Amino acid sequence: MVFLLTGFFAGCGGPADEPAPPQVASLASPSSVASDAVSRAAPIIRPDTTAAEVLRMQQPWFQCLKEHDVPTRVTEGGLLDLDAGAKVNGRIRASEPDMQKACGDLEPKLAPELDEDRNPYWADDNDNYHECLVENGVDLVKKDGHWVPGPTWGDMVPDEGRDLACQAKAFDGRKG
Repeated sequence: MVFLLTGFFAGCGGPADEPAPPQVASLASPSSVASDAVSRAAPIIRPDTTAAEVLRMQQPWFQCLKEHDVPTRVTEGGLLDLDAGAKVNGRIRASEPDMQKACGDLEPKLAPELDEDRNPYWADDNDNYHECLVENGVDLVKKDGHWVPGPTWGDMVPDEGRDLACQAKAFDGRKG
């Protein structure tokens, strides 16, 4: 209200022919259209993104799916997750074409270097990742060109920091 009154009084002192400059951006301005497009853009999962960060990134997508009757559940931390144990499996339902059309633009996407279809050196990066894990004490062996758990795999303590450090180091989208 103050802005409107200021604009009104400011217009009283000037020449009658001169229009007052606009005080508020139009709702149809390009910046408002661009901000709407940005708000619907999917977040990008980078090589150093933690599981907790991914879950937070997924919240707009999960909310959209919930609004379209896809089974969800609330985690201990109060965040939404897909409910795979429901009568209708939420994970399967979320991947169906009608749900992809309704909410797919909100689903977090892999960075190009993590995406096997977009990274021409993905196989090389994947080998580098597993080699890094082995260098850091993870019991993995390469058998017939595939990485498989070694004999002490079950004794391994999960370490997201180590795993993310190896992933960030290995998945650079370059050969070597």
